[in-house]
Amino acid sequence: MQGKTLDTRTRNLILILFLIGVFMGSLDTGIIGPVLPSIEQSFHLTSRESSWIFTLFVITFMIGSPVMAKFSDFYGRKKIFILDVLLFGIGSCLIAASISIELIFLGRLIQGFGCGGIFPVAGAFVGDGFPLEERGKALGILGSVFGISAIGGPLVGAALIPYGWNWCFTINIPIAIFLIIFAWYILPDSDNDRKLKIDYLGILILSLLAIFLSYGLNQIDSSNFIASLLSLNVLPFLVIFIILIPIFLKVEKKAEESIVPIHMLKNKEISIACIETLCYGIIYSSAIFIPSLVILSMGLDDQLASLMLIPILGANAVAAPILGKILDKTGSKKLMAMGTMILAIGLIAIAIYPSNLIFFIIAGCLIGVGLVTIIGAPLRYIVLTEAKPYERGAGQAIVNMLSSAGQLIGGALIGGIIASFTGILGYQVSLIIAAIVALIAFAFTLRLKGRDEQIATMKANQ
Repeated sequence: MQGKTLDTRTRNLILILFLIGVFMGSLDTGIIGPVLPSIEQSFHLTSRESSWIFTLFVITFMIGSPVMAKFSDFYGRKKIFILDVLLFGIGSCLIAASISIELIFLGRLIQGFGCGGIFPVAGAFVGDGFPLEERGKALGILGSVFGISAIGGPLVGAALIPYGWNWCFTINIPIAIFLIIFAWYILPDSDNDRKLKIDYLGILILSLLAIFLSYGLNQIDSSNFIASLLSLNVLPFLVIFIILIPIFLKVEKKAEESIVPIHMLKNKEISIACIETLCYGIIYSSAIFIPSLVILSMGLDDQLASLMLIPILGANAVAAPILGKILDKTGSKKLMAMGTMILAIGLIAIAIYPSNLIFFIIAGCLIGVGLVTIIGAPLRYIVLTEAKPYERGAGQAIVNMLSSAGQLIGGALIGGIIASFTGILGYQVSLIIAAIVALIAFAFTLRLKGRDEQIATMKANQ
């Protein structure tokens, strides 16, 4: 899909549109944490049962990302973005009006599928309608939403729960309606006349991959990691997942219009981007356990310990647009090399000195800045640079999929590592391992193209 550069006013309005859309989707991920206890109480669920409220969302998010992104490459960003928001709104309606847990599960499935397409479509549109010198800045602004929503989600949830947990999802409905109307008037229509031959077999196998991976990892008991990993509740599902991977790759190579463009992985830059994304999943999973480390190392209660994530998430939100602007001048290589090294330093610092509050805050800020250089604008900028115009959405979806898969795998592994040690040692070991992963990511960034070569590639792919 060849887009034409839009005027500044239109670009700004579209960026606001996508900001609200991405914020709505990512906020719903953060808001689910404080909502779960209320839902468990309302429907008499165990924590294992209620975890499916999150897992089902992840499954359809992983499926929806490539499917919706591929559709947007063929049928236009406008139509698919509106469809994504509509699905997210319908899912929110079902959850808000739920009288049974089954309706909540259905709503989360629909929400996840719609949400999966929102960011790839937004990211691809940056490549379609923004000039070369402003793409990094635009991607950086979009990336800042994730840090803000990670802080805002729990806060919004805590504010609305006294009025009933349903309101945490009802709030999405007017936002979705506004976005649909806004998108209808502001997004340009596509002049693309390509016809998509839907890769039904690829979608089916991709769905099975997401289901078996998510289910298997969801059943792991981190307190008894090895035994549960080898149990019938986990091992068969993970084995089937592994067996399906080469089958999926073979099917996609033969497909006329593969739902996941496997051929893009032959591109060195995109392959490195995929490795960086998986590294991010493992590192991010270790950061999630930081509040638990703080409870042990500083003796804080749960509420205060959760606030210790603010330096990481706040630095992430502030740094994203700034780094995006710098990205337009320096390219991905320098920014990601600097960021991954800063990230490794921050992780090691917290692992060594977990009880020093000032040191902890400084290290948290380093981690926040480092994380955004991996999963934020620099990485998505690489994919936009290397992808052809008609594959920009699909390329952005690969990042989404691998990020979700990496976080699922990383969460299970890090949880198992923490449970294998007593006291704070498990958390310290997990952070050291995360730092090693960050250094591996640093090594791969050195193989990326420099700024001049990156710009030449981007111009060639216009």
